[in-house]
Amino acid sequence: MAAMSKNLFAILMALCFVTSGCIGNEEVDIFYGEDISPSMPAEDFALTDEEGNEFNFYDYEGDVVVVAFLFTRCPDVCPVVSANLAYVSQLLGDLYRTEVQILTVTVDPWTDNSSVLDNYSNARGLDWPHLTGELEVIEPVWRNFEVGLATYDSDLDGDGVADGFDTCANTTAGETVDNEGCSDSQKEPSQVQTMHHPLSYWVDHTTGTIIVDREMNQRVWWADNDWNAELVLEDIKLLLEE
Repeated sequence: MAAMSKNLFAILMALCFVTSGCIGNEEVDIFYGEDISPSMPAEDFALTDEEGNEFNFYDYEGDVVVVAFLFTRCPDVCPVVSANLAYVSQLLGDLYRTEVQILTVTVDPWTDNSSVLDNYSNARGLDWPHLTGELEVIEPVWRNFEVGLATYDSDLDGDGVADGFDTCANTTAGETVDNEGCSDSQKEPSQVQTMHHPLSYWVDHTTGTIIVDREMNQRVWWADNDWNAELVLEDIKLLLEE
């Protein structure tokens, strides 16, 4: 009888450990992206959109909001993020702009004024707000969403194009270059089309795309290089069901 009691106790303990009631209140990851746990409040802000109009973030309270950070001169990951967001907006169907919103905030307000953002969004067929503002207004937004940001102006070959944009190293001094830092002598004949448009500083930012819930809490973080549109959509749906 004692042996039977011990066996029963062992079975009950085993069941206990595989149920939530016996392992405390440990947080369980429920999202495909990185859970922001504990969640962080997304503070209200007012910035300027691509049409020059004031945009107030808390106008979206009650909706799920996908927030991305980029800059228009970014040659690599930013256009990919924009394309991913456009794809998500298509996957959302009728939920887009009714229960789910998308917005983009620049990390280069020195260049990205409303006109530049308007050109960027129109060229890519993007129909959500692209936001900018004075540095003292936009910096608190970066801090709230934990955007790591640095600018630098290193230009090793002295051609007026920051090294982050310069695809042609060691340009001969005095040669006119295009916005990729290439002079005519560094191009194939069919590529020659010189336009001097120096990009004298580079922006390096470490961030991802953040999904904010209906109560304006930051809940999910997706790294820019780890995007999977279908799984981002699933995370959005999970938040819509809460």
